[in-house]
Amino acid sequence: MVIEICCSSINSVKNAIKYKAKRIELCQDLPNDGITPSKSLLNSAIKKSTIPINVLIRPRIGDFVYNIEEIRLIENEIKKIKSLPVNGIVIGVLNRKNDLPINILKKLVEMIKPLDLTFHRAFDVVNNPIKSMNKLIEIGFDRILTSGQAATAEKGLKMLLELKEKANGKISIMPGGGINENNCSIFFKNGFNEIHLSAKKEKKENKIEPIADPEIIKKVISSSLKYKTDKHF
Repeated sequence: MVIEICCSSINSVKNAIKYKAKRIELCQDLPNDGITPSKSLLNSAIKKSTIPINVLIRPRIGDFVYNIEEIRLIENEIKKIKSLPVNGIVIGVLNRKNDLPINILKKLVEMIKPLDLTFHRAFDVVNNPIKSMNKLIEIGFDRILTSGQAATAEKGLKMLLELKEKANGKISIMPGGGINENNCSIFFKNGFNEIHLSAKKEKKENKIEPIADPEIIKKVISSSLKYKTDKHF
């Protein structure tokens, strides 16, 4: 079972490592759904981490429709990050119709491989999720981080299960969005091999970078140990 903690600070990275998460997704500006982490945060995380780090590359907040200059920024970030000892890269790009821009994605995948490759929650606004998933399989993505195109992964469970079934082990479907210590077991018992969460305490008034909470991580890890999952995706 892979518990991936979304970390936007070095304190979150330390907590994810100490309390036995299996992987880190590193980003910054988590209150705005994450952007590419700063060079200093990335370097600090690499020095500290004893578990795999997947790095989010997102040049700005807002939508996932990028112009030529922004695509070049993404490409430049890929080149920089690929030279570092990281496990993988997390990206997501759409066109103005909320479809997958196949040629752009193929080029980015060619640049990123053989690193691990995740398509992030841009998937949650893509048209025709099953068809789009199959395209991502063809292009060469390893996983899709998704809430099942709902406000939270719990609400999107039906779609998540359909995606997992139709993926048939060709790509990992990793639920993310509103997952916490109280609802994580839903995904474990339904056979998902990976989940994604920030493990932050719910404080709506807190607009600063949240810190992954040790108690939440420990409870999620403890819950995961009660369930067995398949060896495949």
